[in-house]
Amino acid sequence: MVKLNKLNSLYLFVLTLFSVACQPAEKIDYVLFSGSISNTDGSYVTVKSDNYSYDIDLNEEGTFSDTLKLDRGFYLFYSGRERTNIFLDRGFVINLSIDQPMFDETLTFSGEGKGTNINNYLANKARLDEEITVDFQTLFSKEESDFVSAVQGWNSKMNELLSSSEIKDQNFIELEKRNLAYEYQTQFINYEYYHQFATKNFDFKVASGFNQHLTEIDVNNENDFNSLRNYKNLLQSHFGTMIRRGQIDEAFAAIKNINSSTIKQGLLPSFVYDVEAGNEDAEAIYNGIVSISTDSATVAKLTDKIEKIRKLDVGMPSPSFAYQSIDGETVSLQDLSGKYLYVDVWATWCGPCLREIPALKQLENDYHNQPIEFVSISIDVEKDFEKWQSMVADKELKGVQLFADSDWQSEFVKAYAIDGIPRFIIIDPQGNIVDPNAPRPSDPQTRTIFDNLAVKS
Repeated sequence: MVKLNKLNSLYLFVLTLFSVACQPAEKIDYVLFSGSISNTDGSYVTVKSDNYSYDIDLNEEGTFSDTLKLDRGFYLFYSGRERTNIFLDRGFVINLSIDQPMFDETLTFSGEGKGTNINNYLANKARLDEEITVDFQTLFSKEESDFVSAVQGWNSKMNELLSSSEIKDQNFIELEKRNLAYEYQTQFINYEYYHQFATKNFDFKVASGFNQHLTEIDVNNENDFNSLRNYKNLLQSHFGTMIRRGQIDEAFAAIKNINSSTIKQGLLPSFVYDVEAGNEDAEAIYNGIVSISTDSATVAKLTDKIEKIRKLDVGMPSPSFAYQSIDGETVSLQDLSGKYLYVDVWATWCGPCLREIPALKQLENDYHNQPIEFVSISIDVEKDFEKWQSMVADKELKGVQLFADSDWQSEFVKAYAIDGIPRFIIIDPQGNIVDPNAPRPSDPQTRTIFDNLAVKS
């Protein structure tokens, strides 16, 4: 096989680009996607959706080009750990440009081909969204009236941006108007739950007239469920809110009555994470899911999980562990008996885990004279052992630092049915479970629990 040199490869790409531009758009049965990414240390980029994933190699100069045969719709474009929304359709000829360290700020699309205006709109939308939303904490900490004003302002500016985008594809414009409307409604549905976490006021309930901004939700739009992530998010938030409020039977009865099997089955995975230790509604949610699901693999996996959860009631013996410490010794649960244990299951790659470190260190410092031992178990993969050691040293992490032997497949992790981190667990001096899913260090409730444990000791 003869390998083309770079000059010939470039010539063929330019020739392809020229020939595509000379064809009637309806004859182009693919997307011609090219781009340049400066200051990247990656070797490829990825185009991805729920049902599609394709990697495109970068050459030494950080450029790429390829033809993609895919269905019209929204996709995620990944470069390293950065990502953005793009919209693709056969017949599009688009060229992307990014400076990797300033990914969002520098993302642009160029060329006269179809799809350029649409994708520049999406890039500008992402920048505007970041500018006016600020961040999760700020937005959802707002009181109701201020939150309503902020979200209505966001909605107006987003629709103004769409109107001024010079997009000629009317089908996309109508699609995006629905997309924005779904996101607008989802913000209101999520407000009560997110406000509780942002303010740590877990008794907060929205006023009776708060949801007057919402229109009736159509739960049977299969086309939008398949093509618009915001519609799927809206339905997940709608039924998820019902479940969190204790309306579990009503929520699953409503899901069961959805006409579309695609929507019905597609919603269920979003509730699997609510089947977890420490959730008093875990059994009811499990029963709701298995009464509807037609996926035997999901049901089998969830049944295995609930059986483990049933063994994690308060007062039951805790599953054990025996892992290598930062000092090179093996430390087991039995070695730590005689004190309450606050166990942190985490990893160096986990953003939420790292955000808890300052609160964890402060908690450890404030309770160092109490009979409470702080135990951190890393589930990093084996190849990141040295990375774990370095982070423990760099961040001056104290307490008992352990490295699990098989990351997610470690016996302690599987026994506690852990499928998301950080996860905190409290174990008593005799090795029995106090809380299989304890509050995080940043949660004020943790100090209340610790104060009560100190009294009992």
